[in-house]
Amino acid sequence: MFAGALGMAGTAQADNTGCGLGTVLFDGQSGMGQDILAVTTNGISWNQHFGITSGTLGCEEGAVITAEASQFMSENMDQVAQDASNGGGEALSTLASLLEIDEADHDAFFSHTQKNFGEIFPSADVTAGEALENLEATMAGHDTLSRYTA
Repeated sequence: MFAGALGMAGTAQADNTGCGLGTVLFDGQSGMGQDILAVTTNGISWNQHFGITSGTLGCEEGAVITAEASQFMSENMDQVAQDASNGGGEALSTLASLLEIDEADHDAFFSHTQKNFGEIFPSADVTAGEALENLEATMAGHDTLSRYTA
């Protein structure tokens, strides 16, 4: 499941906008301007989490995450890293949800990212893709979190 997100990190959905209100509003329209407006609307309306969990707004409930986790990490890596170093926070919680980690396992995920911070974020120039790969590698050896890796 998580490996699928990494394998698909370089490919977005055909319309490049993911799912959410903006995707619904600009459905059928094409072009860079419309894509930017759709993504911006998705971002400022904070509705993708709702859409993913409810299966609405062009999102599929329980769908394998493709580019969403990678996109979120790329756009929020500094905050995710800060939350990981602190053992929790909103950005890390959102990443856990995008990786389809059960709510019951969030505390284990938060603790794991704090404990393995140096392996996940080994240098200041680590890329978002590398950090996600490192996260998956560390989770693979964890009793609870290994079930979220391929």
